[in-house]
Amino acid sequence: MKALPTIPPPLRGLLAGARRTRHAVPKIITSIPALAAFLILVAATFSLISLGTFQWPPTTSSSSPLSGAAPCDLTRGRWVRDPSVQPYYTNATCAFIEGYQNCMKHGRPSLEFLQWRWRPAGGAGCDDGDLPRFDAARFFELLRGKSILFVGDSLASSHVRSLVCTLSQVEPPARSPAAGGFERWRFPAHGLTVTFFWTPFQVRWRLTRGPPEPVGPDRQGEVFAGPSDIHLDEPDPRWLPAAAREHDVVVVSASHWFARPAVHYRRAAAAGRDGAASSNATAAARLTPEQAQRAAFRTVLRGLAGMEGWEGTAVLRTVAPTHYENGGWFDGGECTATEPADPEDPVPEMAGTEREFYRAQVEEFAAAEEEVERRSGVRMRLMDVTGMMLRRPDGHPDRYGHGGGEHEGFDIDCLHWCLPGAIDVWNELLLQILAGR
Repeated sequence: MKALPTIPPPLRGLLAGARRTRHAVPKIITSIPALAAFLILVAATFSLISLGTFQWPPTTSSSSPLSGAAPCDLTRGRWVRDPSVQPYYTNATCAFIEGYQNCMKHGRPSLEFLQWRWRPAGGAGCDDGDLPRFDAARFFELLRGKSILFVGDSLASSHVRSLVCTLSQVEPPARSPAAGGFERWRFPAHGLTVTFFWTPFQVRWRLTRGPPEPVGPDRQGEVFAGPSDIHLDEPDPRWLPAAAREHDVVVVSASHWFARPAVHYRRAAAAGRDGAASSNATAAARLTPEQAQRAAFRTVLRGLAGMEGWEGTAVLRTVAPTHYENGGWFDGGECTATEPADPEDPVPEMAGTEREFYRAQVEEFAAAEEEVERRSGVRMRLMDVTGMMLRRPDGHPDRYGHGGGEHEGFDIDCLHWCLPGAIDVWNELLLQILAGR
């Protein structure tokens, strides 16, 4: 029987307290023989628990541990200051940065947030020192004649733009107008195509009071206000499986939108609702955002794992936490940190919903990975960025993600990330994953 996976120590703090309950205090054991028997039972139980250590497999390595040593996990480590490091690109050298990501354009007063490198904690097969810098030539070599598809929300858009901006320093891409929701950048000299498909839920969905078909990123505001109809057990036919099958690598993400008002469907019938009223769901039980997100990821990941004839690589990028303090999106929340969290401090707290989103992603990935093991072809890879990004409260735009009055009350952004910035590390990890680390 396959051993169950466990949560790496740095991320146990993310999940601690997720399901805390109060326990009654046991009565004091006054009998000496009873006490001795009790202690023996406790010792035996502890031994059994110790033998069954619970650990998630390394997120950036598919190789087996060497001589029983801890495997290389590039996502465990700390941020170290490096004043000599230069960004891969700037808003002057890349024209693809969107306004809400363009902290340089909007006058962020300090660029010290760019002077940090990720240093893995180590393990068998890990190199000493920092995570290797992104090597565009190596990336082009690995994906020559291939294509990579990113599927997700605005954070996925930031991820793909970070990659395109970095690669564009070697070869300027030809950008195709968005057609059918797909935005493409082609690097003809290297035979590489990078594609982005915007979908906040990844499964089939539409605006409840909108058109019968899903809308595009130009109507994000309407989707944000919602409610949306989300079919949790149906892949979005616009990208899965037809479009996904055309790509060699598919990177999926997106979780935050599940906290928005929605009516949830299973088998074409209303299964529940969250913050939304609908005539065909008035009697349905409430589904939490965490339950809906878990069901959607189960559909997407198993859909990728079960694509007949596809021999590509499916990558799941985990939740990138927000860092709002003293409030939230529209009620005065802010993120004023000027450097990463101190590595000597405990792992910072993560919002309860995001913590459950992360738990669901990792667990559903493990389940899909088991399915893949029973068939050949598809490769499943987990890119766990949650722990490292939790320690980067300084990487958000804060009030420098837009000009004055541009966001209609959404003045402070502690959800998205500056470009260039902390999330450029995602492509350093992606390169290592695709290279087989």
